[in-house]
Amino acid sequence: MQTEEFMKRRYEFRHNTQIGEVEYRERLSFRFRFNPLDKRALNSIALDAQMEGIPLWDRDISRYIYSNRVPVFNPLEDFLYRLPAWDGKDRIRALAATVPCKNPYWMDLFHRWFLNMVSHWKGSNKKYANSVSPLLVGPQGTRKSTFCRSIMPPSERSYYTDSIDFSRKKDAELYLNRFALINIDEFDQVSSTQQGFLKHILQKPVLNVKKPHGSAVLEMRRYASFIATSNQKDLLTDPSGSRRFICIEVTGVIDTNRPIDYEQLYAQAMYELEHGERYWFDQEEEKIMVENNREFEQVPPEEQLFFRYFRAAQPEEGEWLSPAEIMEDIQKGSSIPMSVKRVNSFGRILKKQEIPSKHTRSGTLYHVVRLITR
Repeated sequence: MQTEEFMKRRYEFRHNTQIGEVEYRERLSFRFRFNPLDKRALNSIALDAQMEGIPLWDRDISRYIYSNRVPVFNPLEDFLYRLPAWDGKDRIRALAATVPCKNPYWMDLFHRWFLNMVSHWKGSNKKYANSVSPLLVGPQGTRKSTFCRSIMPPSERSYYTDSIDFSRKKDAELYLNRFALINIDEFDQVSSTQQGFLKHILQKPVLNVKKPHGSAVLEMRRYASFIATSNQKDLLTDPSGSRRFICIEVTGVIDTNRPIDYEQLYAQAMYELEHGERYWFDQEEEKIMVENNREFEQVPPEEQLFFRYFRAAQPEEGEWLSPAEIMEDIQKGSSIPMSVKRVNSFGRILKKQEIPSKHTRSGTLYHVVRLITR
């Protein structure tokens, strides 16, 4: 077929599954990179064909490039499966060690997260998402964002972004397929109303996208893992979601000038995954993260006020009160607004603070002593 002979002789095409577009490059050219096939490129191909006496039009080109004549290309899998054998040197923890911090678990937790990220690029686990995100906290000028970007190999950095808008929910969900690593830069700017959606998107294993002008729903694969940065320390507003973050306080400037052997860095991850290394966080690691993250939690006003008006009771003293009764007493002295939502969250605060409790038919009661009597 004349069209197919011309297309194969003059160009290379591939359907990039990461961006959902066809890319091309000319065979007899010094431009070695593939580029998106836009309208300008389509017109140029048609004109090149006509100069050779081949009656090729836009519709003919479109019919060809959007067919099985063009091979499917997954850039992340292509990168991973072209890697050399691992030389045995631990480079994942070495990369984590360039971040100065006082958390003794940081390097091991980063290693686990890194394996989880690569596992998702491979498509090893489509049932669960990589729902844990490192969160680097420190002043400006410590190169937090530069470190996050340096995790991606240079050849794959077009699949990294540090600009995601959680107020545009549909676009944010599509980012799970489009990008391999998403940096939530300035995490403290994520509003409280967006925290629920953030929790949802961190846990979302696949995307279900409705096609334009149709009723069919397309299931799309998730590639993205998350990392985050912030200048502020009191970040976490939901204690129950604390296990989703590896919070560390950056105590100095991150060494981003040290050269990274990306092939060996990722070869280590591939070797360990292929030899059964666990890439998900177990209960012990989640417990470590929750405990470590306490210093990064915002202390709600009702929690602060509780310790002003009450304390945990010893067995022989105090009284048993419901969260609503305790909140009502606090409200009388502080004028803090009271709502069903606040009372429910207050119960979780009391549980987190390990206030003695018991379950009754009327609900959970907490054993407390009043510090201020009225």
